[in-house]
Amino acid sequence: MLSPYALSPMPYAYFSMDEREIEQGYANFHRGLNKILRRRDVKLFKSFVAAHPGQAGKLSHCLGLSDELAEIEMYKAILVRSPLKDLHQEASDWLKRKGITVPRSSAKRGPRGRKRRKRANG
Repeated sequence: MLSPYALSPMPYAYFSMDEREIEQGYANFHRGLNKILRRRDVKLFKSFVAAHPGQAGKLSHCLGLSDELAEIEMYKAILVRSPLKDLHQEASDWLKRKGITVPRSSAKRGPRGRKRRKRANG
């Protein structure tokens, strides 16, 4: 009898990885990314993203950019990462000097998700 995995387009190893391992992979990626972003080295940033295509998500588009454009994206990435809050002002100033509109930081956006409805009874 054939295993259900034999007909699947995904390799068997994909199914054996549990959610905890996947989450740990993302957590390790983000910790590593924070370390790379602290160095503010665009070539190192691009090589880190290239080495982690599965976890990089939207940052993967930086690989096709020139170093100059990828550097802009790198500084934007610094701005939206709360663990790098100590670099936010520097990143904001750098982007403004380049004439780039600075994205609003997550701290200024307010709570995410749906707004709570007020109860009539209190």
